[in-house]
Amino acid sequence: MSRNRISLNECLWVYGEDIYRSTPNARPEIDALKPRGAKVFMLKIGAGADELERLRRFIWQTDAHVILTRLHPKELMTIKPILKDRKNFSIFCDDSCLTQPWFLREAVYVVYRCYNGVAVRLGKARWTNDSPPALFNPFISPSQYAFTAAALRIPVLAVSPIMSVVNHFRRQMEDTDPARYLYFPHAVVAADLPLKTKVQYKYDFANTGSICGIWIIRDPFMPFHQTFANLYCDRLRLTRMIQSFEGDPFTVYHNQGKGVSWNSYVERSSESRFVINTGGLQANFGPKFLEYTCLGIPMIGSGVPFEGPFLDDCLFTVDTMHVTREQLKPLLEEALERHSVLRENCLNWRDRLLKLHDPHAILDALQAQYDGKPIPPGYLKKDLKDPAANLT
Repeated sequence: MSRNRISLNECLWVYGEDIYRSTPNARPEIDALKPRGAKVFMLKIGAGADELERLRRFIWQTDAHVILTRLHPKELMTIKPILKDRKNFSIFCDDSCLTQPWFLREAVYVVYRCYNGVAVRLGKARWTNDSPPALFNPFISPSQYAFTAAALRIPVLAVSPIMSVVNHFRRQMEDTDPARYLYFPHAVVAADLPLKTKVQYKYDFANTGSICGIWIIRDPFMPFHQTFANLYCDRLRLTRMIQSFEGDPFTVYHNQGKGVSWNSYVERSSESRFVINTGGLQANFGPKFLEYTCLGIPMIGSGVPFEGPFLDDCLFTVDTMHVTREQLKPLLEEALERHSVLRENCLNWRDRLLKLHDPHAILDALQAQYDGKPIPPGYLKKDLKDPAANLT
């Protein structure tokens, strides 16, 4: 597969309106493209024939490299007929398991926002070290999608042996050259993460994130049988155990799995001494690790294996899937004793993280990788010159 020199500033960027408008950490990176000279196309929700024709002309008017980012799977399938003959594109994997095999196979580069996606594809890490429960209760975070997923969980398990065979052959069809796999960390900006110097704490511990992570696992390198399983069961387990101590002796806030506005998310989190956070069973380095730290809020939960050198200073580690309630209580007491130190660590990391994860800084870091250079220092716990080496 030809890999000529690619300049991100000269690429055609196609992104989805829905994720752009609904996801705060998506906007800064996309907004940074225009002043760099990149041409961008926002694909509107439910794009009709006229919109798709406009996209086709946008993509086919030059032979420039196309970058697909912040697009839902349905939006990608809408784009597929436009790219099928042209190709010459990169695909960003926002959630590493969601992207359809055709895009993963045909892309010149596959760009992961979570480094474990790279490690799994290179056979250097497992997708999960623990297994989620076979079934899950959709009432923990009720939505139409959750109820549909819960209903389909048993059919998924029934067809998973067939899908294992299909995915075996799909894996043989892919080019797994490590040079294809790039890493693009999340963006954070100070304006979205206001720092409160005088804090009135209402809670000792809080959950302000999701406790229900259910996906259709499309990537053939990842286990199809975990489709519609709750991969955030570790957050759920820890949250429920901490909740059991509500009022005796801790104060606890739980958003009950409900989505809230960005301002409410920041406010509730900032009122808490600790926020519960994990990468899920798949150990994704989600943006909340950065957001909480830049808000000056220590975390309690489990870390991730590759990213976040700051987590040793800002996360009180708990073995979320194996700790018992009896073991947890003294750990919570210890965490509160260390709160002032861990908060100070978060404050000390804030400026460094805002610089490292500035939208232009992460675009420069990605450009370096397109140029064949290693990931710049500061993003991974190890500076990996060879992405296939020393991952674990």
